[in-house]
Amino acid sequence: MLLTLLAALSLTQQPSERFDAETRIKDAVAVIRPVAYRSPQVDWDVLTEDMRHRAEGARDDVDMLPAWAAMAHGLGDGHSFVQPTPEAIAAWRERYGDRPLLPDVPPRPRPGSPFMKRAEIEAHTLAVGSDHDAELITVPSVSGFNEKAIAYASRLFGAVANAGPRTCGYVLDLRGNTGGNVWPMLVGLSGLLGDGPQGRSQDADGFVEDYATLKEGSAVVLAEQGRGLTMMTIANWRPIPSLAAAPVALLLDDATASSGEGVAVAFAGRTLTRSFGARTYGVASSNEGYTLADGTNVVVTTAMMMDRNGRTYPEGIEPDQVIDGEGEDPVAAARTWLALQPACK
Repeated sequence: MLLTLLAALSLTQQPSERFDAETRIKDAVAVIRPVAYRSPQVDWDVLTEDMRHRAEGARDDVDMLPAWAAMAHGLGDGHSFVQPTPEAIAAWRERYGDRPLLPDVPPRPRPGSPFMKRAEIEAHTLAVGSDHDAELITVPSVSGFNEKAIAYASRLFGAVANAGPRTCGYVLDLRGNTGGNVWPMLVGLSGLLGDGPQGRSQDADGFVEDYATLKEGSAVVLAEQGRGLTMMTIANWRPIPSLAAAPVALLLDDATASSGEGVAVAFAGRTLTRSFGARTYGVASSNEGYTLADGTNVVVTTAMMMDRNGRTYPEGIEPDQVIDGEGEDPVAAARTWLALQPACK
C-alpha cells in the first residue's frame, strides 16, 4: 500500500503548479496525427474536443489517461491502444479503483474461437490417400525476440523440415493465434515461404516497404531504421528447396489476429496455397509505439499489412473456402484439397 501511495504521489503535480491539460492534448495530437494510418478519415476537431471533455478538471497526468485512451480509440482502426506506465496504472487504481478509462465505450466482442489457449507447436500426420501424408502443424502465438522466441522458431522449422518421407503437403493451423511477434513464426515457416522479403506494409501516404528479409534461417531488417540488423537466427536451419513448392493449406478463424494474420498475409498469393475456415479478426496492420511526455506509450496503427500481390486486409482475411458452420471441418476440407494436388496424387 505504501509503494502504491508513493507512486500516486509521484504522478501528482505540486499544489503550487497549475496543470495544463490543454497543452498536453495539443502536444499529443501533434505526435499522433501525422503517423496514424487512418488519420485522413479522423475528424480531429471532434476527437480533440472529446479528449478535452475527458480531461476536464484533470489535476495531473493520472487524470489524463482517459484522454489518451479516447485518442487511441478515436483513430478507428481497432488496433491502436494505450500503455500507461506501471506507476500511472497504480495511481489510477489508487484513485479510481477498477473504473475503466472509457466506461462509455463497450469493448470489442471477444472472438468465439476455442483455440486461443493453445501455446505449444504440435505436429500430427494426416493420411492423404493411400500413398501420401500431410503434416498438420499448430502455429500458436509467440512474443518477443528472446530465447523462448528463438526456440519457438527452431521448433516450428523442425516440425516442417522433419516431416516423414510420405509428406506431400502441409496444413498450418493458425486458429486461435492472436499475434505477438510475427518474425519467429515466419522464420520457423521460412522453408515453405522461401528466402526473400517479408513484412510488407503500406502507410497512409501509400508508401510500401518490406520490413525484413528471410535469409538462411535469419530475419534481417531491410527498413531504413535498423537496416542490416539480424533480428533472430535459428541454428537448425538447412536448405530444403522442395519445401517452397509444397502445397500448403491454412486454417483461419475469428481469433487469428495481428501477427497471426501476418502469417496468413505472408502466404497469400503463394503458389499451391489455399485457406479454410472463418474470417480473421481484422487487425492485419503494423503498429508503432509513441511515448508522450508523461511516459504513456500510445501504440498506433501506422500501416496495413500487404501481401505479395499488393492487397491489404483492413476488414480481416476472408478464407478461400469459408467453413464456419456446425458440422463442417476445416481440417477435412484442407485434406480433401491436398489430395487433389499433383504432389499428393
